[in-house]
This record gives sequence, structure tokens and C-alpha cells, in this order.
Amino acid sequence: MKSGKQSGQAMVELAIGVAIFLLATLGAVQLGLSALAQEGLQSAALTGARIASAGPLPGDPMQRLSAGRAAASAAIAADSMGLAEVAGCPSGSSDGCGVGTICVAYHNGISQPGTDLPCAQVSGTSGETYGPAPYELDGRQNPSCPSGPCFGASRAMAACATASAPGRLRVCVAYTSWPPLAVDIWITGGLRTITPWLSSTGLDVEPVSVRLRLQVEAFSS
Repeated sequence: MKSGKQSGQAMVELAIGVAIFLLATLGAVQLGLSALAQEGLQSAALTGARIASAGPLPGDPMQRLSAGRAAASAAIAADSMGLAEVAGCPSGSSDGCGVGTICVAYHNGISQPGTDLPCAQVSGTSGETYGPAPYELDGRQNPSCPSGPCFGASRAMAACATASAPGRLRVCVAYTSWPPLAVDIWITGGLRTITPWLSSTGLDVEPVSVRLRLQVEAFSS
């Protein structure tokens, strides 16, 4: 009887030991994958910022930002180790899903009242130089950030300030001023985990917040 009890105890101890070993192994794999994914997200932010920071194109002032967001999203798909993908845009979204949609005319860096237009309709207008509405900027021209510097003040950035489901990321891009001097890009959300994981944002999700500001190429109107 004693031998049988000892054998049963040994099996229980072996099972516990194997379980701990497997959890430790999976935890190490999780840390490695997370580190690689975080590095990939940093690279994706830089890729998007480089494209967005090229000189604005004639016509829609937001074309470069949209192209930068698309490039960052594509890079995330390639470099996130399968732990996340970019969340789709809600139908009927009014905030551009990470890129501003409303533009106004500027004169000597001052926005002109009553000149609001959808940015996609700016092409063909004459006279003043159109750019993002003040509330779409990530700097002191934005009424919500009079003292500056600030990051995330743009209305389009609101999409990245809200909670996201595990494995879902958001990409937001905004100019810091108009005429543009710099571009802000923000990638937020959470990575999936392969082991039980408790973080500040909940169970089985690793939070992501990648911020980058890059100078815009010389602007000419």
C-alpha cells in the first residue's frame, strides 16, 4: 500500500512539474513573440510616418496621411507575428477612422471661418491654401491643445484612444500644424497571447501603444 501511495504521489508531482515546465516554456515563447511583434510595430509606425511625412500632394491635403496609414497597416499585417491585425473602420465613421476628413482654408497659418469642406472635395478650389481643420491637428492650432506640444489631440486620434479587443490594433495619423511641420502616428490596441496573461488592460491581452513624430518634407503651396 505504501508503495502504491508513493507511486501515485510521484505521478501527481510529475504532472505538476510537467505543467509548470510547459507554462514556463510557453511563457518564454510568448515573451519572444511579443518582443518581435513590438519591434515590428515600431517598424510599421516608422514606415507609415515616412510616407505620411512626404510633402502634401496637390488636391486632398490628407492623401499623404491616408497613404501613410495604409502603409503602416500593411506592415502590421506582415510584422505582427500573427498576434494582431488592424481593426476595420466602422461603417459610417465620421472621424476618418484614424485620418481627418474635414479641411478649411488657411491664410498666414490662420484658419478661415466658414470655409469647411470635406478634404476629398478640396481639389479644384482656388485662392486660400486648404489644410486639415484645426481640431484635426495635433498641435497648438488645435483649440483643445493651446499650450502644446501635444500628442493625440486631433479628433482623428480619438479612434486610437479607445479600448480595443485582443488582437485588434488601430492606426491614427495627423499633422501637428498647417502648413505641416511634422506628422504624428499612433498605433494602439492589444496583442493576442498564447498563455494566460494578466495585464493592465485585462486578461490574455498585451497592450500596445506606439507613438512616433516625424518631420515633414519641405512644404510648398
